[in-house]
Formats: sequence, C-alpha cells, structure tokens
Amino acid sequence: MSLLDCFCTSRTQVESLRPEKQSESSIHQHLVDELPFSQLPSSTRAKDVICSTNVSHYELQVEIGRGFDNLTSVHLARHTPTGTLVTIKITNLENCTDERLKALQKAVILSHFFRHPNITTYWTVFTVGSWLWVISPFMAYGSASQLLKTYFPEGMSETLIRNILFGAVRGLSYLHQNGCIHRIYMDIM
Repeated sequence: MSLLDCFCTSRTQVESLRPEKQSESSIHQHLVDELPFSQLPSSTRAKDVICSTNVSHYELQVEIGRGFDNLTSVHLARHTPTGTLVTIKITNLENCTDERLKALQKAVILSHFFRHPNITTYWTVFTVGSWLWVISPFMAYGSASQLLKTYFPEGMSETLIRNILFGAVRGLSYLHQNGCIHRIYMDIM
C-alpha cells in the first residue's frame, strides 16, 4: 500500500466525476469543502444503514478493489431499503492467519472509538458464515492514488496535493492525540 492509498482522506459526496466535465479547480473545491458525516438522502435516517446487519439488505454492484494481502474484496453496494451507496469489505475469515484475525479485530474495535471527518468510519460489522462484512460510507473518488491514476495522469497541482495531505495529516493528528499510531506502508517503485 502506498502513502496515497491511506484511507484517512476526507469524505466526498457521491457524484459523477468525468474529466471532460470537471476542471481541477472544481475537483479541488469539492475535496476541500467540509462535508457532513452522513451522505444519506435527507429522507433517510442514518441508523437504517448503520444498524442494518441483514445481508439481503445489500446489493453488491461491482468489486472496486482488494486488500489485506488479497484476503478482502471491496465492493460498491447499495443498501436496498434506503437506496444508499455504501462500501462493503468482505473478508474470508477461514483464510486468515491468527495474526491477521487479531489485526482485523483490533481495526474493528478501534473504529468504534474514533469519530473524525478525515477518518473512514465503519457503520456496521457482522459475519455471514465465515465471511466478515464491514459496511462503511462510499467515498466517490476512492483513494488519492486512484484519483491520480484516473483523473490526473500528468500529476496534480501543488494546491490539490497540499489539500489532500492536509486532510490526511488532520486525521493522523487526531489518531495520535488519541494514542493510536497509524502505520502507512510506502511502496517504492
């Protein structure tokens, strides 16, 4: 995982981002704006999604990534009762070593203690057989690495980089103030 793959970046609202329709300044403005905790439609109550542990309430749309040494698949999904887009991380617990199970357990426990706009929140966690399902808000632009690869192949402006890093540092500062050290792995090409 590279530094740009850190999930401590700001939340973003779900909306189409097509290079031909968006300028760097509008993307920059969108990433900098303060956004509310919940991206749910106003007619929906957050607890309907946050507390839903019924697997039939989620419709998997597409796999958008893999992680945790390829043990976890990350999916864009729809919470069918509310229509809310969510991210679901699905991990096969049978394939996890004891060390990996402890790391998962620690991540799930810690996620309930931290509330900060620059730290991804787990809305709910449950198991389906030997599969761990972690439901969290959908981040429309994904990681900074994906944003760079998809929309800025020639590189980002210093202003945009500064604002992404500022959000990440704010999240890391919050973690450090609360006694948690976040490890970021950097891949050198």
